[in-house]
Amino acid sequence: MPPKRKSDTGSDSGNSTKKAKTAAPRLKKSKRADWQDNNPTWVMDKPQGEWARKAVERWCLLPPYNTAISEKNWKAYYEERAALDEINTPNSDASKPIVSEELGQDTFKLLRKASANVAKVICGSVADEKERKQLSRVIRGSLYYTDLWGNDEEGGGDNPRSVNSKTRLYSPYGLGTSVDFVYDYHFRMRMTMAGEKFSTLLACTRMVMDCNPKEPRASCAITKDRNGRQKPEEGAVKVINMNGAKITGTTAANLGDFEEALFGQTGWLSPLKTFQVVAYAGTVGHYHEAYGGQLLSKGGLDKFKLFQEETDGKEFWDRESPLYAQKEEKEGSVQMRLLGLARSSADVEEEEDSEE
Repeated sequence: MPPKRKSDTGSDSGNSTKKAKTAAPRLKKSKRADWQDNNPTWVMDKPQGEWARKAVERWCLLPPYNTAISEKNWKAYYEERAALDEINTPNSDASKPIVSEELGQDTFKLLRKASANVAKVICGSVADEKERKQLSRVIRGSLYYTDLWGNDEEGGGDNPRSVNSKTRLYSPYGLGTSVDFVYDYHFRMRMTMAGEKFSTLLACTRMVMDCNPKEPRASCAITKDRNGRQKPEEGAVKVINMNGAKITGTTAANLGDFEEALFGQTGWLSPLKTFQVVAYAGTVGHYHEAYGGQLLSKGGLDKFKLFQEETDGKEFWDRESPLYAQKEEKEGSVQMRLLGLARSSADVEEEEDSEE
């Protein structure tokens, strides 16, 4: 009799099946830059110039500090940001450009929510507990509205027809840098034709020499064409774009430019965390937009991955969040109120250092 054939379910087949399985890709590691080796003008000691010192103290700016920034530029930085503090003060006459009655939503609640979401991202970064506290507390008071308009189609603050938002996030470090965001969103159902559905989030980095105290609300992310219509400024990046049913997002390389502007390095935050910082600072998904969740997920949340040891920051944030209410200042801009916790912790650290 001829020898029996081996079953197809034998060991060879099993081995080939095992070989066909591929291991999940390993997450990349977070890398910290050696600031002083790469940037000889960056120092850890607080600057002594009048305007640099005033800026550091008012907004609790963290080291490193860029000593290449002139006093003239620090003065422009201080005056620009102080003007935005006035604009971002509840119930002030200066706040009119960022309060939209047609949108039907509380500007300052929106700002607090977006700021908290940015801070929460940093709570899950790869750093020791002290640094995460410092960074998250300072960056929470570093986001500003520069303009806001909207149209609430149905009333009640849900499913707005249009949102036109401009914001700016300053670096928590003494680098004088910032990022401008322009978020446009429009969704309108039509009974007899395809609905109107489009959205963009533009972002553009700013250096300290771009500070403009005469026009503090001016955004570097947009300009106008010869017909007066808004268009992206050269160098601005479309972080998220929706045109009809199609939603796309930017690249990890472009996100690295924003990480460098805000945090002085690339590769510390994963592209996912940098996308979250940029999207939340741009206020995407904060207005109950019908497509807000899809803009975030398809724009980057579903595309990018965390680095090793990064987390969503929830556990750390849950411990931090109650402290803001305890230390929040009662007057001034939203930013100055939120910086109360950073300011009180900085005072304690200075006292401890002086005792040593």
